[in-house]
Amino acid sequence: MDPAARHAVWDHVEELRSRTGATIILTTHQMEEADALCDRIAIMHMGSLVAQGTPRELKGSIGTQGATLDDVFIHYTGSNLNSGGTYRETRRTRRRVRRLG
Repeated sequence: MDPAARHAVWDHVEELRSRTGATIILTTHQMEEADALCDRIAIMHMGSLVAQGTPRELKGSIGTQGATLDDVFIHYTGSNLNSGGTYRETRRTRRRVRRLG
């Protein structure tokens, strides 16, 4: 989203939360967005839950002074972008799964 649209969404989420008290599930890769909008955060990595807590708890859990949620994410998921295979291998596996169900 562009910055104007993102702020409009943030404002709407904040307004819904304060007006209704409803639980809102937000999926984002933007850690500053999660830090600003969420009371609790769950970090997923390769289909598994690797950490959860309040933003403050998560930042404190890694033992780094002034840690950000970006630092937390890297700590719990690793800084390696390797998903376990090449693009071709991943594509081949997905095709096989679709074919075999």
